[in-house]
Amino acid sequence: VLQRTALQRQGSPEDLAGAALFLVRDAGYVTGQVLRVDGGRWLNI
Repeated sequence: VLQRTALQRQGSPEDLAGAALFLVRDAGYVTGQVLRVDGGRWLNI
């Protein structure tokens, strides 16, 4: 699986926390989007 991931590493809890903080902060003006936290794995689909 890691060979098919652009970042060549497994995700960490900090990776998910960063995405969650991005969505809940006051400056976040995001609606109707899919935020992929997958290390770039979708690039190989």
